[in-house]
Amino acid sequence: MSIATVARRQSGLMMFLLVLIALLAPGTVLSAPLPQPVEQGLGSLLDLSLKRNAEINPESFQSLLEYVSHAKGDARDLVPARRYDANGTVLRVTMKTSLSRLMRYCYNPAIPSYLLFPSVLRLGGWYRGSDIVDKDPKPWLHLGKLDKPVALWGSEYEVNAPDSFGGGYYRYDLNRLIILTKFGGKNVLISVSKQKDKSTVGKKAVIIDDGEWSYFYSGINGLNKGMIGWADTYMYDSASVQVFVEDGPNQTSFMLFKWLRAGWMGQNFVQKDHINEGSTRYANAFKKIVESDRLPDPDELAQRVREFSTMSEAELDNKISAYAVAIENIAKKSPAMDKSEFLKVVEGGKYARIMNREERLSAILVEYLKSRLGKTPLVDFPTAAAPRPRAG
Repeated sequence: MSIATVARRQSGLMMFLLVLIALLAPGTVLSAPLPQPVEQGLGSLLDLSLKRNAEINPESFQSLLEYVSHAKGDARDLVPARRYDANGTVLRVTMKTSLSRLMRYCYNPAIPSYLLFPSVLRLGGWYRGSDIVDKDPKPWLHLGKLDKPVALWGSEYEVNAPDSFGGGYYRYDLNRLIILTKFGGKNVLISVSKQKDKSTVGKKAVIIDDGEWSYFYSGINGLNKGMIGWADTYMYDSASVQVFVEDGPNQTSFMLFKWLRAGWMGQNFVQKDHINEGSTRYANAFKKIVESDRLPDPDELAQRVREFSTMSEAELDNKISAYAVAIENIAKKSPAMDKSEFLKVVEGGKYARIMNREERLSAILVEYLKSRLGKTPLVDFPTAAAPRPRAG
């Protein structure tokens, strides 16, 4: 191959990348940086997430807690400093629930995380050796006696739901740190995550109906996006700090600080607007679930998880077969599914065959939750009991 040919190909690739960046880049948005003491607090917490059993010094993140406690608005115009060579964003949400109740759902090893965050997660779970699994499975019990901070370390795995701009899904591991403390007389939960290594290669997925948490996972490498569908993409790094503050007996606010680096050939193509979009999807669904009067009590939901998890293969096959047929029927009418490679996966109910047991359970459990929350599930369930009065 001549030097001129190589040069032309390199030039063409560079032009392609520049065009792609222009297509993905958001418009100009007025924004404001975070105060430096807040940035220092975020850095201290992210460092702590990697230092298991380190001493917790509340002074190192006091400015962050003060900032969060006085914050107003949704905070999406704020721009945290770049970390891990990644862009970041901030989001603030207020929910009508106590911190204890929120933790009994979200930080309960008996309830998989994707049931609380179905708009952004397909799978998720704790690894053995995590404090919340082996040492302290009910961390909310500390809230009544926080004379000093309580810290729990652990590690998790996640598989994300497809995003709206790339349609890819990935599996990755996270270090997780949970800190329970008090600030200004209020209970505070800090949850810190840091991705361990780069993810598995991205696979193509489709958002069928985001409002109904219905997604299709193809098992095919690549992105579900026209001219870059061929690309082998990865989540190279991610990190987050969430601060939950119990503002009253039935109100909790939280701020999410999140960074994400993903793309291909080592290049990051994630912009702030992309992270904003994913964070907003996460927060909107989470808020609706936690505030719903139809949401089963945490103990009941954990019991249903146990029951479904111990289903026989025959019972699970029956449920997932009905689910696969429903997805196939949707695919015939969905413009987003109108690709021969996707239709081949779902035709004749074959979609059920590409899912392992955990993926099948996840799909059925989400449909069960939808049935309890008044949404239309893709699988029939016995009539659920009337919802119990919700505790604060």
